[in-house]
Amino acid sequence: MFQSNGFLFTTETTPAVTTDLAESAGRIDSLVGIADAVNVTDSPNCKSSLSSLLVSSEIRKKGLDVILQLTGRDINRIALESELLGALSIDVNKVLCLSGDQPPEDGPRPVNELNSAGLIELCHQIGQGFLADRVEIKNPLPLFPGAADDLYEQLSKPDSIEKLLLKKKQGAMFVQTQFCFDFEVIQKYSEILDAHRSLDDCKILIGMGPLKSAKQADWMRKNLWGINIADEILSRLELSDKPEETGENICRELIEKVMDLPRVDGVHLMGPSCEERSARIISSFR
Repeated sequence: MFQSNGFLFTTETTPAVTTDLAESAGRIDSLVGIADAVNVTDSPNCKSSLSSLLVSSEIRKKGLDVILQLTGRDINRIALESELLGALSIDVNKVLCLSGDQPPEDGPRPVNELNSAGLIELCHQIGQGFLADRVEIKNPLPLFPGAADDLYEQLSKPDSIEKLLLKKKQGAMFVQTQFCFDFEVIQKYSEILDAHRSLDDCKILIGMGPLKSAKQADWMRKNLWGINIADEILSRLELSDKPEETGENICRELIEKVMDLPRVDGVHLMGPSCEERSARIISSFR
């Protein structure tokens, strides 16, 4: 993935609440040979699921590259180090480092020993062959940490770029952004990135995805912070006899626009149960 000079396509899968490993890993079969990598999420929305590391291992056996999502919300540094060593042992060497969705007050108790920046730093150190307490790792392997970023925050808060630059300094080698369906926002974001040469060797992937319906799009823009979905997109979905197909076309059109922007190296397609829809979108560009 990091050696590619072409436009990158990644997507995501969320392990099921199941003991059937084959079924959960099999959700990505349509992406094999098409996507550059698939993110395996880490208990999103504070909901338990089958082990993301176990699902990642099964996906690697299918020949698809994996980006393991890992949060500092649920486990402490010792457990995070064990998880990262386990990932390297199954040829998973890319990790999207997140702080994680915080649970409600009456929910499970978070750990939060390491935030996303601390986790990036830990990954970088393990990639150098040492644990946090300087214990040397036998048979060390490279580890490539990544960071999340919010386009809208970058545009509205001038000091936000400093947070991203710090994550890059701590070792982040790629960035996957939050959802964005607004080309003008993506264009302005690319201009901000282009002004900082220290990010030149960091792969930037813009988050987007195939919308399933006008109802879903309306819910997202009302309930997910920082997401702006234009009325025009909502109208297209409402008027369509095949809203899922229309949602895929809207996503394709946006990808075509962003492909030539400076500092945009690819897209990251997200959404619930979006594996097959993502595969169709990516296939149209291959």
